[in-house]
Amino acid sequence: MTREFSKSRYRAILSGITLNAFGNGLMAPYVISWLAALPHGSIRAAGVVFGATGAGQLLATLYAGRLLTTWPARSVLAAGLALSALAAALLTSAHSVTLSAVVLFCLGSFQGIASAAQATVLGTLKFGGGNEGHVWSHLQVVLNIGQGAGFLVGGYLVTGDLTEVMRPVFLLNAVSFAAFAAVAFLVLPKHSTAMPRTQSKAGGSYRSVLAQPAARQLILADLIFFTFGIGFLLLLPLLASHNGVLTMHQVAMLLAANTLIIVCGQLTITRLAQRLRQAVAVRLLFIGAAASWVLVAVGIEVASRSVALAVVWVAIVLFSVTECLHTARLIPQLREAVTDPERPRILSLHVFASKAGLIAGPALGGIATASSAQLTWLTAACVLLVPVLFGRVNTTLELPQKAPV
Repeated sequence: MTREFSKSRYRAILSGITLNAFGNGLMAPYVISWLAALPHGSIRAAGVVFGATGAGQLLATLYAGRLLTTWPARSVLAAGLALSALAAALLTSAHSVTLSAVVLFCLGSFQGIASAAQATVLGTLKFGGGNEGHVWSHLQVVLNIGQGAGFLVGGYLVTGDLTEVMRPVFLLNAVSFAAFAAVAFLVLPKHSTAMPRTQSKAGGSYRSVLAQPAARQLILADLIFFTFGIGFLLLLPLLASHNGVLTMHQVAMLLAANTLIIVCGQLTITRLAQRLRQAVAVRLLFIGAAASWVLVAVGIEVASRSVALAVVWVAIVLFSVTECLHTARLIPQLREAVTDPERPRILSLHVFASKAGLIAGPALGGIATASSAQLTWLTAACVLLVPVLFGRVNTTLELPQKAPV
């Protein structure tokens, strides 16, 4: 049984998430450049290390789903964050590419476990007045605020010799992990959201979760949006460096606008979206995302650069709204698509889909763009329309019967 969670404790958790997002925003954009600046480092070696770190994070996320069916989410989250803090602090002493690779792999793995535990904690909260579905909208807002502030401050801190200036950045990130770990340990209730060890099989397996049509289609839709939606948003710099459609300054303004729209509009869009039927909102989400990338493809072919910029601006504003819809209407369905003991599994799959999509999307798009940028964006738009064909990704899903409390 899930206990009601007080608003003051909830605000404390959101504050911890914001602080941790700020620390990650400080560090993440500059890791590859730092690796390349190390003795015997190179861009190629940095890319390999960064990819291996991402792979470790993905594997750890899946393992965390199993861990969370036997251990309290509070303990798993606090432990994952504390170990992440230790790994981030150790980066200050990593003076070679090999040692940095080992520490970064550990950091990515610990972060994967913490991310899955965080999703499980948020996905099992229950409030006196209801509104549990707003949790994901709040999370989207605070993550964007924290990361956006981190990106901004990091841009001023990371100047000069990267091997030296990154040390205080690593320490600040470690402090953010440790602070969130302390908040999670002190604020979250001590009772477990996991099943007792003797009933650990009640949590099911990933195979049993994905065998359910509702859960399988939701996770597939989630993966498609992260890969061909948000993942392709990260390809905007190629419109400047490869296609010459935009300048890097314009790309920065577009990405900043995307963050600002989410921070300022997420809660309003969530309230408006609740007036729509679930099926309608989800279809609008994917149709809007597909239309956004069609507009980008049009912008690539427009002869006038000023017109192309205007078209891309419309595309990014529209896509930002679809991101808010995704958070407001698709993600909350995950917790309702399975029984309570299976929630750690499906929420871990959600985290896995987000991380895998943000790795695969830029990789696939980057490779395809070398052949044809316009065709690449049009293909992504077509793939984003696939979930529209899922007639069952909505509240009319035949959900499994929940076990009695």
